Amino acid sequence: MKAPALVTGATGIVGNHIVRALLEEGHPVRVLVREASDRRALAGLAVQVFEGDVLDVDSVQRAATGCDWVFHAAAVFAYTGMAAEAQADLAVRGTRHVLLAAQRAGVGRVVVTSSSVTLGSSTVPLVLDEDAVFDEREPSDYVQSKLRQEEAAFEAGVRLGLEVLTVNPTLVIGAHDHRLGPSNANLVNYLNDPLRCTFLGGCNVVAAPDVGQAHLVAALRGEAGRRYVAGSENLRWEALHALVSELAGTFGPTLTLNHTAAYLAAAGMEAAARLAGRAPQVTRDEARMACRFYWYRHERLAALGWRPRPARKALAEALAWVLARGHVSDAVTARLRLLPEVRAAS
Repeated sequence: MKAPALVTGATGIVGNHIVRALLEEGHPVRVLVREASDRRALAGLAVQVFEGDVLDVDSVQRAATGCDWVFHAAAVFAYTGMAAEAQADLAVRGTRHVLLAAQRAGVGRVVVTSSSVTLGSSTVPLVLDEDAVFDEREPSDYVQSKLRQEEAAFEAGVRLGLEVLTVNPTLVIGAHDHRLGPSNANLVNYLNDPLRCTFLGGCNVVAAPDVGQAHLVAALRGEAGRRYVAGSENLRWEALHALVSELAGTFGPTLTLNHTAAYLAAAGMEAAARLAGRAPQVTRDEARMACRFYWYRHERLAALGWRPRPARKALAEALAWVLARGHVSDAVTARLRLLPEVRAAS
């Protein structure tokens, strides 16, 4: 009988797919969830639920006792709706508390979910790896929180005598994203946009199930103290959005926004959202990032046997998920002519 693994953040898209990867390989799974958490992503999964909070060391320790591994995926991936101080506190203090609880519980290895943004980006199509050094000026609050989290994780791992490594996902898309995070929202916003705008720059996209598997591979065969990029294909935004249009059977992209246009459009959306009392579809922080290249290689995980699916398949599966849950407007959905690979993924 395999020892259980604890997963924090199991109601989010990454944490939930870590849970599913572990279950598929026969590992008993415990999840740490807050009392008020939306637990729809856990429905039907054979997991042991512990109520607690990563900011409460004792609750994490209770859940981690008897586990071989802890996967720490609890975080907030958002560019609005949370104060910078609270976002950083959850990222840094939450990570320190999880590692301290793991050490007290006798857990030897902790895999922390970081982000590829900690490697930086570029204004030209440059592909970065885990050895890249972040050197951007004025990073967003979210990016700063991930940089500080990663630093805290490795420092605490050394201090506490734990094997700590990070998995750094790129743009994670796919199912079980009940809160519609920024990654899947990018596809939704593109389809809902009557102009079908795209951007300069590019990104790396990866399927959520593959990110779950990446965490398991890292736990099994990864080296403590190292980062592991979990990404698939590098695409220009124009190519990614064209692929979305092809899969959805619609037009676009028709207009490419440069940095200035993207920023002004986002500023307008933020102003309109404030007047309407809702969250903006796109923020200025996202606009700053949209026209850069977030391109990465994943050879370090590939050397351990990890093989992500192509971007086309990842996008087809993600589109099936967001369309089935009504995130794209009815008027737009009625005009789509989905390719069979999207219908098959539903």
